Amino acid sequence: MSEDLMVSKELRSRCKMLSEKLSESVHVVDHDPSMALYRLQEHSNKTLPNLVQTKYKIMQTNSSLQGACFDLDNANQTIERMKNTIPTFEHIHEMLRNCLFYKQQLDYETSRSDMPTKEGNLNKSKSYHGSASRGKPSTN
Repeated sequence: MSEDLMVSKELRSRCKMLSEKLSESVHVVDHDPSMALYRLQEHSNKTLPNLVQTKYKIMQTNSSLQGACFDLDNANQTIERMKNTIPTFEHIHEMLRNCLFYKQQLDYETSRSDMPTKEGNLNKSKSYHGSASRGKPSTN
């Protein structure tokens, strides 16, 4: 009987230990999910305001960046259009150069006509077209 008593004590102690561990496990399983959800909620409450603020900063930066891209595209198109006008400005430059040359010719003819000549004042024409007939007597 003493053996039965010992086995019985040992069995009781093992059963008691098993029941305690099982109870502890059930307690942990019962309380862990709520604790995990609490920690998640706590973490969300701490980080969410910073995330929202960062989101608005990113949206503002994106808006500014889109405006800058639009301005850059507009400036690029303007420069390309200016490059296309170079031949026109070169033509204008050539015409201005010709005008200066004709003005110098007119000034020279005017200064020559103010000087007395042997033939008289036949060279008084101030237009460029009249200088072609210079030297020929007028038939008026």
